Amino acid sequence: MARFTVATLALFASSLSWASSTQTASPHGLYPKAGETVAFTHATLVTEPGQIQHDATLVIRDGRILSVGDDIPTGARLIDTKGAWIYPGFVDPYSNYGLPQTAYGPATTAPPHYSWPRPGAQAFNAAIHASQQWRQQFQADQDSARTYLKDGFTSVASARLDGIFQGYGVALSLAQLPPNQLIYNDSGRQFMSFDKGSSQQAYPNSLMGAIALVRQTLSDAAWYKDARSHQDAAAKLETNADLAALGTLQQHGIMMATRHEDELLSAAALFKKAGYQPVYVGSNFEYDRAGEVAKVAKTLVLPLTFPKPPAVTTQAEQYQVQLGDLRHWERAPTTAAVMRNKGVAVAFTRHKLEGSVWPAIRQAVRAGLSEQDALAALTTVPARIAGVSTLTGQLKAGMMADFVVASGDLFKDGKVLSTWTQGQPHTQIPMGLAALWGQYQAGQYQLSVTSDGKVSLKQGDKTISPIHHQYLDQQLHLRWHDNNGDHYWRLSNSYRQPALASGGPGQWQSLAIKALAAKPAKEKAPFKLLSRLSFPNEAYGLASHPKAEKLLIKHATVWTSEDDGTLADTDVLVEDGKIKRVGKDLRVPRGFTVIDANGMHLTAGIVDEHSHIAISGGVNEASEAVTSEVRIGDVVNPNDIAIYRALAGGTTTAQLLHGSANPIGGQSQVIKLRWGETANNMKFKEAPPTIKFALGENVKQSNWGDNFNRRYPQSRMGVKSLLEDAFQTAREYQEARTRYDLLSRRNKQETLPPRRDYRLDALVEILNKERFVHAHSYVASEILALMEVADDFGFTLQTFTHALEGYKVADELRKHGASASTFADWWAYKFEVYDAIAENACVLHDKGVLTSINSDSNDLIRRLNLEAAKSRSYCGMSEQEAWKLVTINPAKQLKIDQYVGSIKAGKAADLVLWSANPLTASARVQMTWVDGKRYFDRMRDLAERQAINTEKKGLIDKVLSANQATTSDREGYRPAVVHWHCEDTDSHLEAL
Repeated sequence: MARFTVATLALFASSLSWASSTQTASPHGLYPKAGETVAFTHATLVTEPGQIQHDATLVIRDGRILSVGDDIPTGARLIDTKGAWIYPGFVDPYSNYGLPQTAYGPATTAPPHYSWPRPGAQAFNAAIHASQQWRQQFQADQDSARTYLKDGFTSVASARLDGIFQGYGVALSLAQLPPNQLIYNDSGRQFMSFDKGSSQQAYPNSLMGAIALVRQTLSDAAWYKDARSHQDAAAKLETNADLAALGTLQQHGIMMATRHEDELLSAAALFKKAGYQPVYVGSNFEYDRAGEVAKVAKTLVLPLTFPKPPAVTTQAEQYQVQLGDLRHWERAPTTAAVMRNKGVAVAFTRHKLEGSVWPAIRQAVRAGLSEQDALAALTTVPARIAGVSTLTGQLKAGMMADFVVASGDLFKDGKVLSTWTQGQPHTQIPMGLAALWGQYQAGQYQLSVTSDGKVSLKQGDKTISPIHHQYLDQQLHLRWHDNNGDHYWRLSNSYRQPALASGGPGQWQSLAIKALAAKPAKEKAPFKLLSRLSFPNEAYGLASHPKAEKLLIKHATVWTSEDDGTLADTDVLVEDGKIKRVGKDLRVPRGFTVIDANGMHLTAGIVDEHSHIAISGGVNEASEAVTSEVRIGDVVNPNDIAIYRALAGGTTTAQLLHGSANPIGGQSQVIKLRWGETANNMKFKEAPPTIKFALGENVKQSNWGDNFNRRYPQSRMGVKSLLEDAFQTAREYQEARTRYDLLSRRNKQETLPPRRDYRLDALVEILNKERFVHAHSYVASEILALMEVADDFGFTLQTFTHALEGYKVADELRKHGASASTFADWWAYKFEVYDAIAENACVLHDKGVLTSINSDSNDLIRRLNLEAAKSRSYCGMSEQEAWKLVTINPAKQLKIDQYVGSIKAGKAADLVLWSANPLTASARVQMTWVDGKRYFDRMRDLAERQAINTEKKGLIDKVLSANQATTSDREGYRPAVVHWHCEDTDSHLEAL
């Protein structure tokens, strides 16, 4: 049988010349001939995940697999691969291979660009590259290919990873052939992300803006496709290459990159509504919400870039390190196993990985992933994702001769010896040399040859250096010098008996040699998790989602926030998440828990009309003056510790508002503070939709700097004109849609169907009294101006939030029907609030304006009880009316008062038990329930603090004993939570 030598490989590679030209090119010289048949014998063949053949033969010819099994065709060249394992070639489904890298420009101080001219008839936004067909631009890159080949990858799916819609990918072989023969799938999935990449266009500048852009673009693509199907309509239709390209999105599919599991869940909600089931590129955070992710993601591509341990060397670092980061470092490798156990198909990508994939893959296997699933994650699953499962990913007759030769089981301690692409060998370590690995004794010398080619020689305890060595014809040649003169050795191996010879050139003689038994590899400790898994997986997360309690709270002082006022020594019965009864001496039903609240006070949960906690990726879509299409509901962050702290201060409901960067901002989201639930489960489903407007300095960019002088409006009077124009446009848009629907019913469809505009849809909802405006405001004149606009267009403004000059126009507010949500005592922090007074809430209340106190702060939301108390101090408001400022009044402003805001039979059991009068500084929250579920308990909190310290110490010790390089950056970790303020316009604080 022929030996598998370097010379053999070179000769074999030359026999593949038939493949050096394309099928349609004329030869320069002699016509190419078919290649020979080659049989790899006596190998262990892993034909597909879970299927292994021992002492088997793989036969290839003309770049394809001819047969798998026992047959050896007559005349085949034989390559003895006894002792080797042969796997299908690995496929990476997510790469930037062969295409330009994203060119992120340096931070610029230039004025923002509100439009971006692009060649051709393309989409309006520079982050949309949907029409790109990357098959047209790729170039084979031998240096990059070598990185993949060394690990056993033979093909990749690739696109330029730049922008939100990134274009249709191409699946490529890593062979060294003409480009035409490298393409396995010329039109793959549309690659996508929520990162606008190199786009210099201002919009979008937030995560919610990116999501809104995707929503609008998918809608536009459907509209465009429909319009083109009608001949008369198509004649009036603009040409848009990107929208046309998205017309085939359903057939091609989507590859969607996400940064963490919450972003994946947001993306899934968006795509489900649009009718798509993407393949998601995950983040190794999916273990955190595995059940929810498994419901929406059928296939998940996981990066093999596990986070480096967080820095915990110094005492300061140990104090500052977050428990969530320590947990993630430990648990990230378990993600693949956890998701497979949930039934999700998993593939691996080496995207952004430096070094070999094998340490990470073996770590994932140690963390619970089966070898069969690990191989599937490298072969059959990514091949299916890339649309090449009929060509590669298995060792099967007719498929491409893409395979990996290894020294043994790769998922244990095997090494990749060579990678073959379309029958071409790419040799990392020739098999013959692999047989030389080990330690040898020759007289007084000890020779060591490692699997990575390193050679060392010792004489007793003395290391001999330098030693010159090279591999020639399956032999290791060594030359070195010591006091005894020059030495020439060579080591060869027939797989049966090592042989060592010594002497000068031409004077070789055999030496006695003894192959030493290899030292047993140090067994790695069994994979054991020290960390707890909680919801969310952060400090103070809950071990399980709380259940609604059957509860009788007895002998409490009950603040009803109703006409009943405060009731002494009163009982409240709670069942099925509702308040069942309020009264004295209530009987204890069977199976109910009794809490003796003697000396304590029970109130309804506090409602915050104006908050910015729990928001990911920016609180402002600050790019344009009207951004009513963006939705805070798309970016609710359930991991924000401010939620837990707010519960500890008695707050149970909050309206999460867009910031104040635009006259017409984004849609708000009312949430219940259900700590530990997903973002979707936090949403207050019964709350009617609202939206944030803003007036004043922020919207006209007064303090934004010299570069921000181009966006209209730049004056307060311009704000009113913009609002009037927006509503007039919305009215005309509604009329056009109504007119088209009427014509459609009459079968007259010669007109172009109106494009659905989510920006205008929100304004139409305001006109139809289906969405309610909460307007950031300070100055009385602007409050009056906005009410004039509302009166002109026939709707009522729901709430002027802040309204620090509301006392000047209280009568007008009452007449219009607007309410006010103000600060207790914020003033003088900028010019337009100089006229604020501490008595504002009292004046508004006394004038008959529905009034509340809001936080607008992740700190104040924890002590809104004291903010309400200030109205007693400043202007003598009664206890009952002061308490209503943070309970029933904001609930009425949000139109949820039939559900929350007071203690009344039939309402949700959103309750807070206080140690003392809640309007006093000595009051401490003992327990907080939302829907009858206990989300905060002071005694549990105290115990949890000790548990957190113990867990952190154990994980820090594990990091220190792991002996790995630590990191202080956030690569691989969850973006740090940012507590936004109204005027924050930089979403990149979260590193989008």
